[in-house]
Amino acid sequence: MGLKQSIGRKTLFLLMVNGIIGTGIYFLPSIGARYAGAESLISWAIMAVVSVFIACYFAELVSMFPKSGGVYEYVKRAFGEFPSFLVGWVSWIIANITIAMLVVGSLKFLFPSADFIFNITYSVAIILLFNFVSYRGIDWASKLLVFFGLITMVSILVVIVPGSLEVNPANFEPFFAFPLASVLIALYFISETFFGWEIATYLTEEVKNARKVIPKMLVLSTVVMSLLSLLFVFVSIGVLGSGRMGESENSSLLVASEIFPKEFLGIFMLLVFMPLIGTAASWIVSSPRLLYAMSRDRVLPPSFSKVHPRYKTPHNAIIFQAAVTIFVTVVALGDFTSILWLLLPLAMIMYSCVVLSVAKLRRTMPDAKRYFRAPFGRAGPFAIMAFNVLLLYMWIHEVENAVYSLAMGIFFLLFGIPLYILIKLQSDSSFTEKFYDRISFFWDMLFSRWYSKREESKVVSRMGLSKKSVALDFGCGSGFTTRAVSSKAAKVVAVDISAGQMKKAVKKTGFDNVIFIKSHELAFPPGTFDAVSAVGVLEHLDYPHVPVRKLVRMLKKGGRFSFLSFGRSFIFPAPEFLKDEESVRKLFPGNVSLDIRKERRLFTDYWYMWGRKN
Repeated sequence: MGLKQSIGRKTLFLLMVNGIIGTGIYFLPSIGARYAGAESLISWAIMAVVSVFIACYFAELVSMFPKSGGVYEYVKRAFGEFPSFLVGWVSWIIANITIAMLVVGSLKFLFPSADFIFNITYSVAIILLFNFVSYRGIDWASKLLVFFGLITMVSILVVIVPGSLEVNPANFEPFFAFPLASVLIALYFISETFFGWEIATYLTEEVKNARKVIPKMLVLSTVVMSLLSLLFVFVSIGVLGSGRMGESENSSLLVASEIFPKEFLGIFMLLVFMPLIGTAASWIVSSPRLLYAMSRDRVLPPSFSKVHPRYKTPHNAIIFQAAVTIFVTVVALGDFTSILWLLLPLAMIMYSCVVLSVAKLRRTMPDAKRYFRAPFGRAGPFAIMAFNVLLLYMWIHEVENAVYSLAMGIFFLLFGIPLYILIKLQSDSSFTEKFYDRISFFWDMLFSRWYSKREESKVVSRMGLSKKSVALDFGCGSGFTTRAVSSKAAKVVAVDISAGQMKKAVKKTGFDNVIFIKSHELAFPPGTFDAVSAVGVLEHLDYPHVPVRKLVRMLKKGGRFSFLSFGRSFIFPAPEFLKDEESVRKLFPGNVSLDIRKERRLFTDYWYMWGRKN
């Protein structure tokens, strides 16, 4: 079941304008003026040109691969699965930080003196409301985003049009009073205004004729947004002067107070507040589609790829997104500035990877159909990357605690690696084989922390072994269970897919009644074994009900089985079949007597499954 295609050109254009422009246009001109004075206009002009080129590179990529994964999909096609996972992971972190920043920014703008309880209540209510709209379907969501897009255009034009009549040329003098370094630092901080091209790409599978429509709207909306931003900053400096702007935390409100009578300021504040939460709505609606696409490729939990039968939305991804967003927003309420500075280096790393995909694909897929062809597709992406590196260098060199923010960003990037490994171990047997081959040298030490003599005794005692038993240890690993079973049974067949692990098991066992077989398949005849064990195996299988039924079929009548699987560990979710006892029972055929026991220990769920074939 796929997503519903219902987004047209006008809706997409307004969604993009609203999604890109965000909080930046209302708050960042002050920071730009603080660092570079009136010359911050140069920073805005440079960033406007760069943003149009980046939009063109996004446009080329989406014209080639109209998939909901967006940035994840493009990097996957260019550089492979693992780099694309990291980019998708970073992009999802950026989405959560952006939503938190927008919600908190709107709070600080409209209710600057509100207490913590009000802030929490407001934030949670806004996030839940927009996620509910997203849950109910893209038709509802697109209508809401069109409304916010129109309000965004009005809120900017309402400053530009009357404000242009109040511009004082003297406020731009002296124009070249700041060094180039100041212009570059200002450029770094204002860049967030132009971020957000990925929003449209996440909604690709819900856009009509996406290959042709999204590229045009990406470029058009970026050009319009860039012109509006330049005019807005020009008017702001012209009305206030860069000195007053740099001293203000909210230059847009200060400009409005110079242009309009006091009676209008309340209306203006509401006009600004609406785009702030509207941009948050754009991210809330679009980012679960990234989880949906990554889950569909089995690099995130499979439940995220489920589509609601009625609303045609990735409902599980939306629910998970809502929970994470609320958590990040609560953190942002306590330290808004730190979480804002965390966003910028992550975004620059992510955008550099995406534009480099264009250059790579021009070389590896020169004849692929491109409905939009970006200029300078081979050299331009490297220029964009060099530009981003320069800005990051200037930021680290000139701004206190910048290294700390960069280190935090890299930490969040690396935090995705254990999640990737865990998911791949549950869905990709080839990855599992290579993984255990490479880590076999320290697996004994690591695994023994979770599988001690206590767990081993429980598994083996439930197999009903005797000196005449012929037993199978499926997924023997480095031989913990194999060693215990071989001391009680007449013969043991130990099967595993990892040669590295099996070498450890051979050394560890030390008995001549064990036959080791490296294999991905279970090819034994029915009724071969008196007992079967499997420890830490089923959770690595994509469809575990198939091998479980094969294992039962290989048992003799009255034969016993004893399995142990590890479910939810730390913050990582359990496989679907370990969700609850009912799900576990569905693994087994009807001709068994089955006992199930769940224990919580060492931050991990232990699922014991044992019984007898009737």
